Amino acid sequence: MKVSKEKAIENRELVLDTAARLFRQVGFDGVGVADIMKHAGLTVGGFYNNFDSKEDLIAKACDKIGSQSLKRWQSHIDNPEIADPLKRIGSSYLSAKNRDDLSSTCLFSTLGAEVPRHDAAVQQVFAQGVASTIQLLSTLVDGQTEDERRSHAIAMFSQWLGALVLSRAASNSPLSDEILAVARKASHVEE
Repeated sequence: MKVSKEKAIENRELVLDTAARLFRQVGFDGVGVADIMKHAGLTVGGFYNNFDSKEDLIAKACDKIGSQSLKRWQSHIDNPEIADPLKRIGSSYLSAKNRDDLSSTCLFSTLGAEVPRHDAAVQQVFAQGVASTIQLLSTLVDGQTEDERRSHAIAMFSQWLGALVLSRAASNSPLSDEILAVARKASHVEE
């Protein structure tokens, strides 16, 4: 039975959202196309109507995650009720919730280490995502010149990302919480 164009678009977005959640939970290699489609409530046959391969799905799902994160961060910047958007973004990024909920957390912190093992399209999506994140953060950090602000943004995001990964490695322990707290304090994003 043929589905309408609207339903096909809806199904494609459902597959992207399902894949994004599962990839962050178990990694790119931890879930196959059949599992993704099953979790989406769709048949495997429909997969190839929307995606050329699993690598294509990875690239498109990760691009969507990255775009959504940047839009969320930009909404904090654009919201006049948020006095310090950098503090809001940083304290949220370095939170126990972000550490613990892999299915909705930062794709760089959950999947970044896997990227070099994947094709050029996946690598390009991640490279562009990193560049866009640094660009956005460079609009929020201090610095006299554009180069200085960019350097500060790179250092800050690197610190945030590293702290998030290390806090996960320390499991659910006092050290895990301490790592996040120290990173928030060092970045001046404590709330």
